[in-house]
Amino acid sequence: MKKQCLLILMILLCGVQIQAAKKSKIIKITALPKEAAITINNQFINYGFAEFIRPKKNEIAAIRIECEGYKPLESKFYGSDIRNALSFSLQEDGFYRTTAASGLVNKFLTVDLSSELYKISNEGKVDNSEAWKLLHQILLNYFEEIATTDIHGGYLQTPWHYKTFQLSDKQVRTRVTVRDISTPDKVAFQIKVSSEVAGAMAARHGEFTNVDRIVKELEPMLQELQTRLGKMHNL
Repeated sequence: MKKQCLLILMILLCGVQIQAAKKSKIIKITALPKEAAITINNQFINYGFAEFIRPKKNEIAAIRIECEGYKPLESKFYGSDIRNALSFSLQEDGFYRTTAASGLVNKFLTVDLSSELYKISNEGKVDNSEAWKLLHQILLNYFEEIATTDIHGGYLQTPWHYKTFQLSDKQVRTRVTVRDISTPDKVAFQIKVSSEVAGAMAARHGEFTNVDRIVKELEPMLQELQTRLGKMHNL
């Protein structure tokens, strides 16, 4: 008899706990990493931890969690869901692991050529063919070919270099454009390293946008352009 009473009591207690869980009005969210921003119904709540009021039975709460360096996560919480707490862990984005921030991309930078790479005749004519040769050598270490080169017109451009990443839907493309702005008073190149990014779907339509990051395997190219040709500075 006592065993039956205990069993009935345990069943009743479980029923009370389940009922209490169903009636809880506050839903808690934890996210990793702790720096992840939690947004509920397009409204920012907090970083790493947040609480929101349970939606009504026929309503839905839209959850978005995002953090730089990680793939954003979206989820939905239905009012009929009996859970009181949610936990999310963001997955690292391969794009951020294999690219580096750079303040040298997507703008023309001026390189004053080293005096060893050019000659100026008595008539004031600039011969910087040595600089052009070195420029081609540097770029062909990173690009399979040069798309356009016109030494007499003072213009060079590489084709786009495309890069995709594991654990990411992003695609990055990089291109180098060079303009010869040499005069007898100043022998220099203007160099622009274009870096653009797009999601997988947007990339198919060519919808890339500028990004202040560069693929890590091309970082040495930036360094070479700055040091081997001469002295680089902003316009």
